[in-house]
Amino acid sequence: MHNVFVTGGTGLIGSHVVRLLVKAGHGVTAMVRDDAGAVLMQSWGAKAVRGAVEDRESWSAARNADAIVHSAALVSQRSAWETFQAVNVGGTENAARTAAQLGVRLVHISSVAVYGRRPQGVPNAVTEQAQWLPLRSTDYYARSKRAAEQVLRQVAAESELSWVALRPCVVYGERDRVFLPRIVGFLQRGIAPLVGRGGNTLTVVYAGNVAEAVFAALTVDDAAGPFNTTNDGAISQRDFFAAVGAAMGLRLRFIHLPRPVATSLAVGYHGMQRVLRPRSYPGFGIGAARFLAADNPFSSDRARTELHWRPSTPPAIAIERSTKWFTNHETE
Repeated sequence: MHNVFVTGGTGLIGSHVVRLLVKAGHGVTAMVRDDAGAVLMQSWGAKAVRGAVEDRESWSAARNADAIVHSAALVSQRSAWETFQAVNVGGTENAARTAAQLGVRLVHISSVAVYGRRPQGVPNAVTEQAQWLPLRSTDYYARSKRAAEQVLRQVAAESELSWVALRPCVVYGERDRVFLPRIVGFLQRGIAPLVGRGGNTLTVVYAGNVAEAVFAALTVDDAAGPFNTTNDGAISQRDFFAAVGAAMGLRLRFIHLPRPVATSLAVGYHGMQRVLRPRSYPGFGIGAARFLAADNPFSSDRARTELHWRPSTPPAIAIERSTKWFTNHETE
């Protein structure tokens, strides 16, 4: 690969992709929205071009690409459905049609959100063949990610598009501005509230390991379709909190919260944040207790078998690295 065109390079997964590709000696051209993004890309050794994924004309900058990685997306922003649709769905269609026109591989960052909320207590692992369950009308992120994958299939049916969609779960890492900051906020007083017994395996994955899956998808020529990238090393709720606390230099006191109590607190916190900070992301919200108490239901066997995905960074190292990055940059 002489030149990989990357969107979302200043985001969590995209930034890890850019740095991994540059380190491996590949040329990277990243679409950015502002001067700050351009400066960041250039500092990492990537070329930056100004544009917006929802703007079809911006994609002319990809004309010399040998492959496209599309990681740009709205995730937790307070925006209307039309905005999510324009960026997440329209942007993906632009990426797909550009890749098809150029005859190059497209790696799209999707999400396990496409599956819908799984019933509690289901023993079988969720594979790529799992049925898509109904989504709430207000779940703009999941709806847009599902529609984006449907667009990929549509474009592929109309052309010879070569595409891979990676479906990570909750992602953390350096430059995380959603998940890890909330964990740090919970723990900074030295108290770790465990939902349930705390021994469940969290549904989390390190961004650097997802970037390695992107690299694999670019290099395995016969890879096609969706791949879960959700299992890079099992870590329990308690051990995750303990690792974050250790990286912060804290000795945590663990408090066990029954699920019903934790759910009530999450609902109250969600409502309070919506009132006090109506334009900001309200944290884990109503789904917090369920997420923290649940085991990881997803399987990444297909990615391991067909992409030969072997995540190189274990959770303990990833959590320490990510937490220290955040605590060093939280004032920026």
